[in-house]
Amino acid sequence: MADTKVQFNIQRIYLKDLSFESPMVPNVFSEMTSSPKIGFNFESNIINLNDDTYELTLTFTVKAEIGNDVLYLLELKQCGVFTISIDDDDIKKRFLNVHCAEIVFPYARENISNIILKGGFPPLFISPIDFNTIYQNELDKRKESK
Repeated sequence: MADTKVQFNIQRIYLKDLSFESPMVPNVFSEMTSSPKIGFNFESNIINLNDDTYELTLTFTVKAEIGNDVLYLLELKQCGVFTISIDDDDIKKRFLNVHCAEIVFPYARENISNIILKGGFPPLFISPIDFNTIYQNELDKRKESK
């Protein structure tokens, strides 16, 4: 029987990459007549660094537009390095995709809101993401495609 005891450590949380572009400033502040359409995308990636050490990267893209005009474009990669030791690969994958993402996400959310605010725009308040449901849906899709 596999050992189900999880040994887990957070090694580091860090901002790996950040880009903010606002091509219409300063004119946008006096000429904006309607609320922008906000587009939001994210993806996650996990890399095995060595043995039981993994880097999780959450990549976010936030784009605000009015019509065809881009108010701002923000791209951010927020990362965490975690050590996780357990014999059960399914539990390890769930831990990395759900629990580690839940640890890194609040840092990304704060950075996104702060950068947009520092760009002169109202802060963007990002709702929590249900990483468990996203991961379970991905597992279900893989089962259906087999």
